[in-house]
Amino acid sequence: MTTEKASQPTRVTYVGHGTVLIEMDGVRILTDPSLKRWTGALRRYGPLPDPGVRHHLDAVLISHLHIDHLDTASLKMLPKSAVVIGPPLVGRTVHRVGFRTVIETRRDTLLHVGDVDVMAVHASHTRRRWVLSPPTEPLGFIIQGSSTVYFAGDTALFDGMEDLHERIDVALLPIETWGVRPPEGRHMSPRSAAGALALLRPRIAVPIHWGTLYLPGSAYAGKQATYAWFQKTRKRPEAFAASAAEKAPEVEVKLLDPGESLTVEPRDEGGRHDA
Repeated sequence: MTTEKASQPTRVTYVGHGTVLIEMDGVRILTDPSLKRWTGALRRYGPLPDPGVRHHLDAVLISHLHIDHLDTASLKMLPKSAVVIGPPLVGRTVHRVGFRTVIETRRDTLLHVGDVDVMAVHASHTRRRWVLSPPTEPLGFIIQGSSTVYFAGDTALFDGMEDLHERIDVALLPIETWGVRPPEGRHMSPRSAAGALALLRPRIAVPIHWGTLYLPGSAYAGKQATYAWFQKTRKRPEAFAASAAEKAPEVEVKLLDPGESLTVEPRDEGGRHDA
């Protein structure tokens, strides 16, 4: 890693749902791209993402095969020169879209993207894309260079979470499903995600997987209804922050609306890290 790149701050942009742009040490990584107005039957609230998030990508990380995290229409919008990293069977979908390099990986496997290391780690979530699809393991990812970012994907709390990494600078944690449905034991709620902070001990936490996709219907018909839905779901990250203040007061919580970014300065030689 060059000194020039190591001195650069890490920039994290919450694009929406499970989609985050991580810019670290000259490397641009996009997670679980959901970039369209529609993802299957789910509709996106608010404006579409800035086109810049999908340009000049080095890697695309896919945590699992559910349609809201492995969206072929969104993948078609991305540069095919990017390497796609995901769980076993992800290549069935991604190769058809035109990506030249697809790496199917399993947890505890270390890969390299430029000057950044990408480690696939465990996630506890549903293992099938469709009801009759073959199962495959869901993943989270540790992205490490001058900073360390944990992207949890979709997961519930699991045994061993406290051992994922000795020092995490930014933890990107899902706090709901889509819409305002309860997590139902396969995701983290705002409160259980706050409990994860006591295990992970990151310096900074950013709640994700909220405020983006909803299922249109009578409850969400019209602009006023969808705005009311957003206001309701907006309470989830606020609840996460309140619970985190109780369970892990040493962790700094940053609430990002879709499209907003966080800049984190790299550690100095003594391991101190300033945001």
